[in-house]
Amino acid sequence: MMDDNRSRRIDVLAIGLFGLAVGALTLGVAQLGWISGKNTVGALVIALIFGGIVQLLAGITDIRYNEQLGGTALTMYGFLWLTLCSVQLVSTNSTFHFDAVLYAPINLVYTAFSAVMVYLTAYRNLTLSVLHLIISFTFLVTTFARRDFISDLLPGWGHLVVGLLAFYHAVASLTQAFTGRGLFPLGPPLLFHTPDTLRSIPKAG
Repeated sequence: MMDDNRSRRIDVLAIGLFGLAVGALTLGVAQLGWISGKNTVGALVIALIFGGIVQLLAGITDIRYNEQLGGTALTMYGFLWLTLCSVQLVSTNSTFHFDAVLYAPINLVYTAFSAVMVYLTAYRNLTLSVLHLIISFTFLVTTFARRDFISDLLPGWGHLVVGLLAFYHAVASLTQAFTGRGLFPLGPPLLFHTPDTLRSIPKAG
């Protein structure tokens, strides 16, 4: 039964990265001023659904597959997008206008979280590790932008790069899962588990 369940697993990471790609590209385009102000609410809804809900559902599924790394990353980023987009929607459509200091703790925590993910995903492949490096950078510059130290242009370009890398990885992993061939290179792992580390990992079952 377990082998049958494994054979029916899908590439959940690709689904989450597709969601991230749509959300990040939409947010980046908005931050660069390529979306007019009257479409702000629409852009936030798109970012909330794809960046938030899609990643969250993919992460929950990954956790059910016992994929701790992917499940943790997708669910935590999903909750982040849900939270920030919801706060922005409330601020846009009501008299509530939240101070920029509200966003500082969550941006700093996720900057550190993404930096840790740079290290952990280095055991997977180059593209995924670079993606989290750009995510870390984008969170950091977003923190400065929230404090009005810089404009939204740098975070906007950061989100565009995040979206493009996420889309590339999603397409590459999806085609590899379907065809069995690496049509789009993701790069080799940058780090490798030592034999001692592998022996210390408990076996499932």
